[in-house]
Amino acid sequence: MKQVVWAVCLLSLISTKYVFGEEKAFDPSAAFRSLSDHPVAVLTIPPGRYRLPNEGLILRGVKNTTIEARGVTFIATNKDAPVLQIFQSENVKLVGATFDYDPLPFTQGSITAYDAKEGVAEFEIHAGYADVTKEYVKRRLVHLFEKDAPRWKPGSPDYYAIKIDILTPRTGRIFFAKTGRDMIKVGDRVVFNIRQIAGITMKQGCKGIAFEDVTVYAAPALGFLVRFCEDSGVYKNVRVIPGPKPEGATQERLFSTCADAFNAAYTRKGPVMDGCEFSYMGDDSVNLHGVTLPVLKWIDDRTFLSMRPQRGDAFESLIRPGDEIRFLKEPNYQITATARVESAAAAEENRDTWLATAKKIWPTFRQSDTAAFYRIRLVEPVSGVAAGDFCDIPATSAPNFVIRNSSFHDHRGRGLRLMSNDGVVENNRFERIKGSAITVGPEFAYWREAGWCRNIAVRNNRITDVGEGINITLPESYSPGAIAVIAHVMPQGPGTLYYPGNENISISGNTIDGCSVSGISVVAAKDVKITDNILRRVNLSSTAKTAMEYGLTSSSSISIIQAQAEVTNNKVEAGAAASKISVNP
Repeated sequence: MKQVVWAVCLLSLISTKYVFGEEKAFDPSAAFRSLSDHPVAVLTIPPGRYRLPNEGLILRGVKNTTIEARGVTFIATNKDAPVLQIFQSENVKLVGATFDYDPLPFTQGSITAYDAKEGVAEFEIHAGYADVTKEYVKRRLVHLFEKDAPRWKPGSPDYYAIKIDILTPRTGRIFFAKTGRDMIKVGDRVVFNIRQIAGITMKQGCKGIAFEDVTVYAAPALGFLVRFCEDSGVYKNVRVIPGPKPEGATQERLFSTCADAFNAAYTRKGPVMDGCEFSYMGDDSVNLHGVTLPVLKWIDDRTFLSMRPQRGDAFESLIRPGDEIRFLKEPNYQITATARVESAAAAEENRDTWLATAKKIWPTFRQSDTAAFYRIRLVEPVSGVAAGDFCDIPATSAPNFVIRNSSFHDHRGRGLRLMSNDGVVENNRFERIKGSAITVGPEFAYWREAGWCRNIAVRNNRITDVGEGINITLPESYSPGAIAVIAHVMPQGPGTLYYPGNENISISGNTIDGCSVSGISVVAAKDVKITDNILRRVNLSSTAKTAMEYGLTSSSSISIIQAQAEVTNNKVEAGAAASKISVNP
């Protein structure tokens, strides 16, 4: 009988294991699980392709381990589960792994016929890609790509179809809304994606997690999701890119992840990214944000009740004594008071009592059977804060982030959507993005993603051909710049008033070459320094109506509205449609 090998340290050195005399293929999911009870300094995964069980890979309570996985591809087989989940782990480094899904969380095809007058297109799925089913088209989002290039079609909107009919498993019919109908041609390619769950997740107090030379080919929503952690991790030479053609396919993949490449929130330290490449996602490259918590009621002069519409949001473990808390009042979310936290604790409340309130607070709120409530106690009483106001807590918004020497290109959404503090964005490239390259500032309205930003440096980045989607030029745009300091508040037309909540933002040494709207746009901010930037070919498609619903404009190369900024030594070169710098017109 062959020897029985149990030790994970030995499993890491051989490509097979033996159980009761039967030779079996190496099981990476078992090896990952074993690290909780049988820790090793280094776990080496034998090179190869591993199809994973439904639950994927799980690391729970693992400490001080390096997982060497060069030449390894992990293939998730369940679109309803992450490929990798990390919980309560510290100082874990993953090196060299590639992650993919089969079946893919998207499918793609080409438009075979189009009635431009009616806005009705017929499509056929490409060989080798999944049959079109309801799970791919239920969101009615259609990504329109060029016929002969792997590129979102410049000038096209985000297409939310009126309806999509499935005619056969390989064909269908799209009924487009009016906006952008003129952009559609026979032969254009389309992608339909699900938006289900993140590919790689880090939760429940993780810290010191690092990814090096890791590649993500696909994910059913976000590529990386970080929530309720001590820090967001370190990412060196991490790529989010489309994977190889599926078996039987003749067309290359047009998509990588179905939502953001990376999204960190409710975390006490932001990511450190160096040498990364994020591309072909269904949304932003990077999103960092905190939380906008409601003041439901005052329990006493120092304690108030708050909530979130998901029970799993454990803010009582994330908010710490001494944290700064800023109280905000609609409609412009001005800071009416600041205080320090004495304590935060979970509270038992009747969800139904607050259901109507929750639906008003979160327009994205879905009917849910759960909610989380908190009692937050302050060190000292505050005045002028009423039930119905909001608050944010900067220490929980993934602060102290570094994003450098990286490439963000060819995707929907924005490059970096930053709602955090104390960060550096330097020496990156942004190319062919539908929205802004970089936005700094809160998404208080609708998304309720906090918060006011401060102490951020955006320097020495190269930005080429961004703002390629028509949405950024429309009246409802609120980020009309390649680099935009923003505040997403409730729009009130030309009379929209802003509070200067963003502060100490430096924008320097950047080169912007190609943008449909302003090169740099700043609103709702103070102590902003804009210096030594070069702008070419900006304001290419903006109109007098661009951003008008938010009281903004995009008629200048550098636009400062309801903000205090020092603008020096910037160069607007020949080819810019608008050469002037506009400060509080």
